[in-house]
Order: sequence, then structure tokens, then C-alpha cells
Amino acid sequence: MEEGKVRGRSGNYSEIGISANEIKDKIFGVIGLGTIGKRVAKIALGFGANVKYWSKNRKRNYEKKGIKYETLDKLIREADYLSINLAQAKETEKIFDKNRFKMVKSGAVIINTAPMELVDIEGLERRLKKEDITFILDHSDEMSEKDLKTLSKYKKCVIYPPIAYVSKEAAENRKRIFIENIDAFLKGKPQNVVN
Repeated sequence: MEEGKVRGRSGNYSEIGISANEIKDKIFGVIGLGTIGKRVAKIALGFGANVKYWSKNRKRNYEKKGIKYETLDKLIREADYLSINLAQAKETEKIFDKNRFKMVKSGAVIINTAPMELVDIEGLERRLKKEDITFILDHSDEMSEKDLKTLSKYKKCVIYPPIAYVSKEAAENRKRIFIENIDAFLKGKPQNVVN
């Protein structure tokens, strides 16, 4: 909605020529139903999206809430929106490879909240050249200058700085979680363990 911001600043309040899409009734795919993925799924469900997920382990309690399990490749093929929320591990690196980028349907929006090591940059670039998908990322601070320069050429690649955690509330929450993790570990009951 960059055009809307530009118009508003200049005093042009016309909506003519601006289009947008709602997520209501669209297939919203969540890849990785961990802490962040669960929250994303709940929000999308609240907006009326048809929410489907893939995760290493099925989350049947979320399926009871209307979030449907799907195989990874089928989810990638059918989703209008995809949110990647996986932790970086050996088995997740380049999970979104060139073949999976080929599967993404035209017009889809991919939101990557995970490290870019999960993404094959060449495969992403090949798909961005077709100008038929949008890719949004926020781990720009962890990327090489070469990869950032490559992706920044594409209008449909939105690169954000890592700003999701900058609120005062998020800082307090990180401190609380850190202390709770140490306390639980000392009691022999580790929590928030990444396997």
C-alpha cells in the first residue's frame, strides 16, 4: 500500500487505481505451528481465512479449533498466503528450495519470519523474475550484502529490518522468558527447547 501512503502525504485522497486483497475466505498456509506459527494461525482464523498448516508434528488440539493439517507440498501449491515460521535446523535449511518456489501459485504472498537460510535464494530470485508472487522477509540483518542486493532489485520482494521485537512490551516479555527459562532449567524442567 505504498501508493496509498504517497497519495496521502501529497493530499491526494482518491482510491482510484489502488487495489488490495482480503484474507477472508482465502487459504492461509502456516508452515511451522510453533509459538509464532500458532499466533499467526489464530489471527488469520480471526480474519476469516481458511487456515491450513504443516508442522513437523501434528497439532491436533489446533485442528479442533478449525486449523486444518496439510502436507507441505500440497499446502505450498494451494495457499494464497504462506507464513514461514520454522526454526533454523539442518533439516529445515533450504526447505523452500527452487522446486517448492515453482509450486507456489501465481498471486500468492509469502511472509518469511524465519531465517533466510530456510530459503534457496536462487530459486526465490527465479520466481521473483516472473513478478507473480510477493515475498516479504524480516531477517535482513542476518543476510549477506550479495543476497540483499540480489533481492532488493525486485519490486515484489519486501525487505524489512528486524523490528518485530522493538516494542517496550516485547523487551519486557523477552526478559521474563529468559528468567523463566533459567528457573525451569535449574529445576530440571527445561522449557522453550529448540530441537
